[in-house]
Amino acid sequence: MTVLLVEDHRALAQWLTGELQHAGWTVVRAGTAAEAQQLVRRRTYDVLLVDIGLPDADGVDLCQELRTITPAPILMITARHDIPERVRALDHGADDYLPKPFAIEELVARMRAILRRTRGEPGPVLECGPARIFVEERRVEVEGQTLTLTRREFDLLVVLARHPGRVFARDALLESAWGYDFYGESNVVDVTIRRLRSRLEPFPALDVQAVRGVGYRLMVVA
Repeated sequence: MTVLLVEDHRALAQWLTGELQHAGWTVVRAGTAAEAQQLVRRRTYDVLLVDIGLPDADGVDLCQELRTITPAPILMITARHDIPERVRALDHGADDYLPKPFAIEELVARMRAILRRTRGEPGPVLECGPARIFVEERRVEVEGQTLTLTRREFDLLVVLARHPGRVFARDALLESAWGYDFYGESNVVDVTIRRLRSRLEPFPALDVQAVRGVGYRLMVVA
């Protein structure tokens, strides 16, 4: 698998190149938008990694240009965290967006995921009792029926279903499902868990239990 890495920061580009090669990827590097366009015209790539902050062009504008040259999926990497910038990148042809700093494991996982999506290959399925959770598609089937969940309900179910029977503290659920450390008193987990329980009521084999003074766990009832 070959990836074109468009990154002008020399130290970061060297680190990413080494890590991606260690993960089994062949890496071709470009330090400018002009160089990236030349390289894309010369050969095909499986994935393009494009930094937004380039010295000779805006990375989002480059993404839009590359989309007219190659069908390869594009993953934007950037230090910018604002939502409008992410939306702009996705609207201009990016397939995914990963803010810095990031773990190399997440980057590689996202690259594999966008490859599966663009090739129409099925993503991983998490099975827990009668539930089949299509993680990348964000879809749940229980006993053959599609279960409609909100974003947070789905995220909580995934966390609980990965380790059925394990008790998760509220803080751990907040960090896993909401994506950040939550400070202060809040009942957001309890409210979302109650909604999730109501969705699972027709399926008695799946029981979200409260553990007094600790948190919650998902039990698969035989």
